[in-house]
Amino acid sequence: MTLTLYFLKAITFTFVSWTIGLIVNNAIKNTTFYSKLSDFQFIRSATIYNSLGLSVFAWIIKNSFFKIFNQNIKLKKRASREDLKQIRNEMVYAEIGHIIGFIFILIIIGLQIGHKAYSFALILFVFNVIFNLYPSLLQQKNKKRIDNILKQ
Repeated sequence: MTLTLYFLKAITFTFVSWTIGLIVNNAIKNTTFYSKLSDFQFIRSATIYNSLGLSVFAWIIKNSFFKIFNQNIKLKKRASREDLKQIRNEMVYAEIGHIIGFIFILIIIGLQIGHKAYSFALILFVFNVIFNLYPSLLQQKNKKRIDNILKQ
């Protein structure tokens, strides 16, 4: 298979993972497990966030066409506590959807490795990190900032 075809397949799998994330997210959002997930933090240190390049990733999101994807996560100049809580809920929803998509793609990667499609598995892994893991980590970072504001 050619490299171009690998990239096209990786893009397709990424969009499918987002759809799977939405479907599963909607199915579990009213469970007690979901509320536990909403407070979960993979990374607690701002230093680690910065060393992963999340500030650069955030800048890319804000200054590219990606900013149109989730219009529900926009902060007004003077947001009330209720606005912040609503935005936090939207962030949790997006974060968990990306985590579900990330896990889905990890399963696909495992299957590809099982079929000895190492090149495609590697490309898919890179796409998965960029389009599922990093958005989830960015949501967590921003969610933590909102939590700090709400505690004041």
